[in-house]
Amino acid sequence: MIIHWPSPAKLNLFLHIIRRRSDGYHVLQTLFHFLNYGDTIKIIPTSDGKICLFNSIIQIQNKHNLIIRAAKLLQFYCWPKGNAPGANIYLYKILPIGSGLGGGSSNAATVLVALNQQWRTKLSLKILAKLGLMLGTDIPAFIYGKTSIVEGIGNILTPINYPKKWYLILMIPINISTKLIFSIFKLKHNKTKHSIIQLLNQPFYNEFEPLVKKMFPIIEQHLIWLSQYTLSRLTGTGSCIFAEFQDKSSAIKVQKLLPMQTRSIISEGTNISPLHQRLSQYNK
Repeated sequence: MIIHWPSPAKLNLFLHIIRRRSDGYHVLQTLFHFLNYGDTIKIIPTSDGKICLFNSIIQIQNKHNLIIRAAKLLQFYCWPKGNAPGANIYLYKILPIGSGLGGGSSNAATVLVALNQQWRTKLSLKILAKLGLMLGTDIPAFIYGKTSIVEGIGNILTPINYPKKWYLILMIPINISTKLIFSIFKLKHNKTKHSIIQLLNQPFYNEFEPLVKKMFPIIEQHLIWLSQYTLSRLTGTGSCIFAEFQDKSSAIKVQKLLPMQTRSIISEGTNISPLHQRLSQYNK
């Protein structure tokens, strides 16, 4: 069966860094929220054991790409002695690379969830999330597919229901390496972990924003512009910035005022990932 699987974008509505572990990982607290917008992945199972990726993005063609690594990890986990099925994977990409929208992690999560269905491996989301965490700290949240407070190194998730909102996202044409930002970021001292109630009732902010604004003045310029109309923030480590609106028409009004060269999208937020909405249809 050929199915087109959503690979949605996410926003970090807030992002706090608590401390840096001895192994180099950062302990964080973030509100991970999905958008009804993202890439699409089509998978055709094969019997030859080969994982083939078809797309037009040069940066993600090599064997170290997260999509290929995710598929091969699932193969090895379920068929450690070999004789695994294969797949032709077609990626239809619209999410910018290095944008803070989680495109690469979302792609890997979609492949794990979709192949689990199409290869009939019947693994639980818990096991898929553990596999995903081996590839990236954002991947478990994409696999579970619910708006959540994400803590630890991405391994502790508490689902919440976030109010229905619309988002204007400005796509600044810069590819920002998450690994680079984490390596440069200096935490002056360990911070106190907040309760979920505290997190949701204090002003939202992104701990990386001051550093990213300093490194990329164009991002600061766009944040200043957008803040004329409403609160604006960075998502992830950038480069995209966003603002939250009560309704679509309010977002459109601000979008119409943008300088002509600024690429932007408007999307509704969703508490259930589009991937899991498709998954529920698949399982009917």
